Amino acid sequence: MTVNWDVVLTDSPPGTEWDYGGYPYGLEPLTLPPADCPDVVPTGRRSGDHDDEGIAARRLIGLVRSEGGLGGAVAPCRDDEQLYGFRWITGHQASFIIWWLTAQLLGQVGRGEVAPGDAASPLAGYIRAYCALLLYSGSCSPDVYDAVIRPSMRLRHPSFSGSWAADYAPLRALFRGGPLPIGDVPGSADVRDAVRLQQAIHDGIAAKLVPDGESLLRRSPVRRTQPQLRSLIYDNYFMTLRAPVSREAVGAQLLRRVVAIAQDVAIQGIDPVASMEPGVSPEDELPVELCVDEVTELRRSFSDVLARSAAYAARSAPEVLPDQSGHGTRGHEARAAEVAS
Repeated sequence: MTVNWDVVLTDSPPGTEWDYGGYPYGLEPLTLPPADCPDVVPTGRRSGDHDDEGIAARRLIGLVRSEGGLGGAVAPCRDDEQLYGFRWITGHQASFIIWWLTAQLLGQVGRGEVAPGDAASPLAGYIRAYCALLLYSGSCSPDVYDAVIRPSMRLRHPSFSGSWAADYAPLRALFRGGPLPIGDVPGSADVRDAVRLQQAIHDGIAAKLVPDGESLLRRSPVRRTQPQLRSLIYDNYFMTLRAPVSREAVGAQLLRRVVAIAQDVAIQGIDPVASMEPGVSPEDELPVELCVDEVTELRRSFSDVLARSAAYAARSAPEVLPDQSGHGTRGHEARAAEVAS
């Protein structure tokens, strides 16, 4: 199969002006390899089709940390359907990329191509990025979820379920707290901490949006759907295409989404309660799992966490990347980013 590179959107965002989707809060299709696809460079790729991903990652990190942030170029969106529809689709797309990159990295560890110790930092970084994206995707209020998000999924299938995500399957055991694929190596404690944070945030988002625990899958009378059809329906809903695109193209698509997400959060914040109703604290409305210190810190460092994952995705870290506490580190971090694949 030959891929037309003109329809895989990989250009790096040029600056602080909104570039994603053609207009503020517009959506873009995502193109990913099949979940179990090896790192393939398709026939017909032309030299120079993409920016150097290391340069793009450096520019991205500089952008999200620039004085005044990214918010000045984006007007606040007060249309709940547009705002949270964008967050639901784009946040999930970015999560799919993170899952695919994580599975690729663990595959390299399993084949002996990357040392487990070198995989620890990028693995923790990817999982923490997924934590941030969970907060972002699930940032709507329960009322908006019931009125906008849930009906849009039900229209695609009455049993629509996150368990249908093909890219999540290889990571299910890891995200559920199973044994670490990298074993007990320096940095593995950070990975375990990231997994625990992911579990807490996932449970907190579920408690916020579906307090009765009755998912579409549990409510639906439809119990049998072919696995292949489920995956197609799920991908179609999240505007995700499957083709043998290269890892570089996957990373470039993450860069585009990270900038758009950072632009949105810079002007509106993550939590609708905090951003839409001044004077109201998130702790007044959110489940306890989403109010612990680790989640508060993740909100504070939200854009840095995503930028860090984009640097790992680019296989080339800036000279200094923040560690999980926000302090600069060298040496091992940069080396780990070079092998993050």
